[in-house]
Amino acid sequence: MQPYNLTQSYQSQLAGYCRTGKWNDIPGVYTNHVQQYRRLVYNVVDDMLRNAFPVMNELVTKQEWDDVVQFFFSSHSCHSPQVWYMPKEFYQFVLNSQHALLQQYPCLAALMQYEWMEVELFMMEDRKVPHTTLGDVVFSKLVLNPEHTLMALHYPVHQKKATAITEADKGNYFIAGYRNTNGDVLFTDLSPALVRMIEYLSVTPLSVKQLIEQLESEFQLILTETDKQAVIQFFETAYMQQLIIGFADN
Repeated sequence: MQPYNLTQSYQSQLAGYCRTGKWNDIPGVYTNHVQQYRRLVYNVVDDMLRNAFPVMNELVTKQEWDDVVQFFFSSHSCHSPQVWYMPKEFYQFVLNSQHALLQQYPCLAALMQYEWMEVELFMMEDRKVPHTTLGDVVFSKLVLNPEHTLMALHYPVHQKKATAITEADKGNYFIAGYRNTNGDVLFTDLSPALVRMIEYLSVTPLSVKQLIEQLESEFQLILTETDKQAVIQFFETAYMQQLIIGFADN
């Protein structure tokens, strides 16, 4: 029986070959067999990333996609043992390496952030919070869907086809991503004021009236009746779409 550290060394060498294609002889392993391992492992990684970033895959050329995936596969040691988490490490790798694709496609960072967040929300563990469906959107304290996230993007990757986005579209875009009871991931556009109100609700349930009062107090402003009606309409829609899941029990 081989000593554990020697066996571990052989395993590491085999893993290194699968990632880089650089072969070092391993006793008992034949090169004509091991090539199939590399192809199979690479295909698993490639399929995982294609499924996580389908729009990115359509945006870049086939050669650009193959090059960046191979660069990631050969250069990056994944930190998480969970395969579904690999796309986040790919996204972070592209950002941290300041990959040339970020210059070639200015909206790419926002697109990868958006596509990864959809995966993360879909895979997020269930989070339960006490609430009731008996209440009124205008007068009752609203309970925010705990399976949500807020995002700030510099390009409208959630509104336009990536191939149609130009530098003229650059700006500040705010969205809430969340998962409904059917397991579907949805996204809702937000104004800066609505972002702040969602942040209030992430701390504690509040009524629309309380949300408006807290916003006015924090920013020393007075909302018009038109603004207030727009806030009410937003939260009525948010309740129907399950960004708001119900009302506080008390």
